[in-house]
Formats: sequence, C-alpha cells, structure tokens
Amino acid sequence: MKKNKSVVQNILTNSLACIALLAGCAGFTEDGNSCADITEDFANQFAAARVMQSGYANIDEVRDSMTVFLEVLGGCLKRGESFVFDPNYYFVDKQSFAYKFRNDTLLLSYYYEDKSTKEVDTDILVGGSSGKLDGTWLMTQCIYVNDEYGCGNEGYNKYLKIDGNKVEFRADDRADYDYMNSVFVNDLFDFFGKANSDLRIKYVFYGSRVVGSSAEKYGITVQEKTNKSMKFAFENRVFDLNLKYARYRDSVSVSLKSGETTCVGVYSVKHDVPPELCRDENAEYLQHSRYENSESEALRYERSNSEEFEDCINGILGRERK
Repeated sequence: MKKNKSVVQNILTNSLACIALLAGCAGFTEDGNSCADITEDFANQFAAARVMQSGYANIDEVRDSMTVFLEVLGGCLKRGESFVFDPNYYFVDKQSFAYKFRNDTLLLSYYYEDKSTKEVDTDILVGGSSGKLDGTWLMTQCIYVNDEYGCGNEGYNKYLKIDGNKVEFRADDRADYDYMNSVFVNDLFDFFGKANSDLRIKYVFYGSRVVGSSAEKYGITVQEKTNKSMKFAFENRVFDLNLKYARYRDSVSVSLKSGETTCVGVYSVKHDVPPELCRDENAEYLQHSRYENSESEALRYERSNSEEFEDCINGILGRERK
C-alpha cells in the first residue's frame, strides 16, 4: 500500500461518522448517483488492466472493518555484498481499513502517522453494489484527508476487486490523459527558467495546475499542443516535446528536439524485480523498498537518465549545469 500505517479503530469509526455528514460530491452526489465516469465497458476496462498487487482479506462485518494482506511472491534480495533472486521469498504487506457504504459509493478509511503527520485518509470507490463489498471497484482520484475533500488528476486508473476473502489491485493508463499538463512538464519549464531544477521524468503521470503559469513566468510560448506532444518557443528557439511511451509503474520515454539535437529522457521502475535485473552490476538501481516504508526485504529496480537529459538540454541552451 502507499503508506505504512497503524490502525486505531475508534479514530476510524469516528471519522466515518463525520464523513457521512459532509456535503458535496465525493464520488457520489446527494441523490446517490456516482460522480465518477463508470462506463458500460467498465468490466472490459478492468479485465484489460494490469495486476499490481494481490492477496487476501479478513473482513469483520460487525465492526465494518477489513484487513488486507498483500502477498509478495519471490524477490530480489541483498545477501552480503551480492544480489540474489529468491523465487521462494514470501512476505505479506498488511493494511487495515474501516469501511462504509453511502448508496453506490464505498468509503475505505485508514489511519496514517509518521514523525510529522497524523491523519485519517478516506479513499472513495465506485462501480460496485451498495452494501456489498464483493465486486469490482474503481478507486476514484478523490479522497478525504481528515475532513478535507480533494481530487487529483493522474494518468492512470486504479481498481480493487474483492471476491470473498480474495483481493486484487489493478491499474491501467488513461487514454485521454493530458501528459502535457503534468508535473513533469511543469518541472521542465522550471528547468528552462532556473537551470538547477530537477527533471522528475516519472512525474509525467501526475497532473499539475501550474503548467501554464510556469510557461508565462519563464517567457515560454506554447505554439501547438496535444495530450502527448507540444511545440513551444524559448529564447528564439523552437522545441518539440513528445511523449514516446508511458506506462504507469513501468517506464517512460520522452524526447525534446530543437534544431538538429534531440534529447531523450527515460525512466524505468520494477517493483517486482525479474531475475535478469537482480544482478550485482545493477547495484545502484536496486533499492529499498518494494513498497514505500514496507519492512519487506525485496528490492525494487529504479533507473533514470535525468542528469543526462538535463545536460543535453543545457547543451542546446548553451549553458553549464549550476
């Protein structure tokens, strides 16, 4: 799961009682109709999505609680100074929720705490049947953090399937997503203006509301734009930015061309490291942990050429890295 959490059941129960009284659309309307776009092809969308994690659940209908156990089967481990793939490695990542139905909407709440934060987060899911956990649910991009409601704009859909005590999380990439209005493009414009900004290529999947203002701030003029490409001018140069490939929690490839020079930025991540990548020569790309803040020994593989991509852009602009 996305955070390492401990559950305090009475806090969750109180938070859900509060959520039921909140106004506004949170994946549902006041008449119970879902705000999310559940199409007639929803079953096919889920079938085509990739399995991210799977496992089993203990459901307590009396307390309206569910504890999910996500299984790690096999993994890349560090043994001494070497990396070894162990096909028999087994680990369970545990997450507990309080659940509540509001008409056709499922609310899953969990308590999160770290050194600086204590909060109750509530995910909003639609697509299943009212009062019934079993089914296929779309995890909307809206969430309550304590009693504050907000929505993201990300380049993927996430699904949860519950079948008795079996659970499965899947994801797919949104065909209509505007990659040219992402945090990565905002970072790119900041880099053009500041030179010392970091280009986080993987952030192409996360929406930004400030791309337009960043362009204006640094004197960038957008000339043409689609959801996967953009032509813009900066300091009397014209640039063509193209998203060549993007697959959530897998890999990204982008190109930026000006004149005769083309800069290519790539990013790759494997949370389930295959045996061929679990090698000593990949030591700098094998990191803890497979899940954020998880106690699992299994490593993940993450590699990017951000620095080379930045150096290439600096070369076009005729400047040195700061």
